[in-house]
Amino acid sequence: MSGEALPLSGRPGEQRPPLQHTVDRLVEMAGGRGVQAEAYGERSLSRRIKVFGGEVEHLTVARRTGVGLRVFRDGSSGCAYSSDVSERALSTVVERALAHAGVTQPDRYAGLPSPPAAIPDLVIYHPGLASLSEERKIALAVEAERAALDHDPRVRLVENTLYVDDDAEVAIASSLGVRGSYRVGHCYLFLYVLAEQDGQTETGIAYEVARDPALLDPGRCGREAAGRARRLLGARPCASFRGTVVLDPYVAASVLSVLGVALTADAVQKGRSLFAALEGHAVATPLVQLIDDGAHPDGLASAPFDGEGVASQRTPLIADGVLQGFLYDTYTARKGGTRSTGNGVRGSYQSPPVVQPTNLVLQGPATPVTDIVAAIEHGVMVTDAVGVHSGANPVSGEFSVGISGVLIESGRLTRPLREVTLAGDIPSMLRGVVALGDDSRWVPNGSVLTPSLTLEGMAIAGS
Repeated sequence: MSGEALPLSGRPGEQRPPLQHTVDRLVEMAGGRGVQAEAYGERSLSRRIKVFGGEVEHLTVARRTGVGLRVFRDGSSGCAYSSDVSERALSTVVERALAHAGVTQPDRYAGLPSPPAAIPDLVIYHPGLASLSEERKIALAVEAERAALDHDPRVRLVENTLYVDDDAEVAIASSLGVRGSYRVGHCYLFLYVLAEQDGQTETGIAYEVARDPALLDPGRCGREAAGRARRLLGARPCASFRGTVVLDPYVAASVLSVLGVALTADAVQKGRSLFAALEGHAVATPLVQLIDDGAHPDGLASAPFDGEGVASQRTPLIADGVLQGFLYDTYTARKGGTRSTGNGVRGSYQSPPVVQPTNLVLQGPATPVTDIVAAIEHGVMVTDAVGVHSGANPVSGEFSVGISGVLIESGRLTRPLREVTLAGDIPSMLRGVVALGDDSRWVPNGSVLTPSLTLEGMAIAGS
């Protein structure tokens, strides 16, 4: 296999116009038709390497280029997109967007944002992503798999070992003067491990994320995945009880991602959020500091501006337990009589922006996890939860999810658990937070930075 870095622009030697030039041209073409126009372009190179048994089982390299156009006329809007960025294709995109605008109902809140006064200066791309050879990227995955298998003889199989990276360029322009571009990249290792003992099989996962693949630690990733699987061997249900649970960062991130959706203005305005009338009220213990930070230097979802060209920012959601506000894009901000928080997120150039969290960050005073466990008389360390998103009601906040983990008795981690259910509601959970761990990490569940989360008064349903 070639170790040559693949150029973001396409095939070696291929010349393409700068992406900024392409979106500028599309706005020029549409603006000449008497509409407000916004063009958003992407050019990306993604790599996915799967290894099994020390060999490459699957390797894909995908290039994507495309532009999307939004037009607005008298409150009506239209969208169109194309993966062809030739002059002729851009002309077709304009015609399709205008045609769509001609048949949509006017909406007085629809429209484009004004240019931001300033955008944050972020370093969100590392050249090592492109310069590291493909052979070395394969070796990272192989090393992670080997570390997992060598960790414990009961680790019988690493079913999935992945190295994934993404190198992308984004550009935006609008007829109101929004204009900018940036390059962003990240990579990660992922393992899914199976451990076996006495006919029982348990699983464990682990991630390593970075902007520079040289910063990934495959040995640590492999050992963590193996350790999580090994720790559950011999798991069985416990008796039902009400007590303290410690959600490890992977599980805490899943809970926070559900919470983040409920804190969007779209959910509030549609009556789908349990926080709708609680702005300015205490919704959690004073320990809880929850922030959406689209400009975090290490965030997986960081960018200088959002999918509408609004500057990214740090938005407090819960401070000292008090609900500070919600996340807005341009549309929901106009509807709510406020301003966008820079949360108009696009899935790709093919879709218009929608209001979503960027990087959710939970922070507060940290307590060593060993001290947290030592102070618990009867509880559970939760290491896996199934169905967090489907098992949680965003309106009532009620949830019931299957969990695995380790029983805590008299301040010690004792035996592993499975076939246990954790039930409750998000308001009670937030009011029951008694400690944050010292193990904060980025979890690519969306993009969440969180430590372990300790909750009192939770209902554990077992045998």
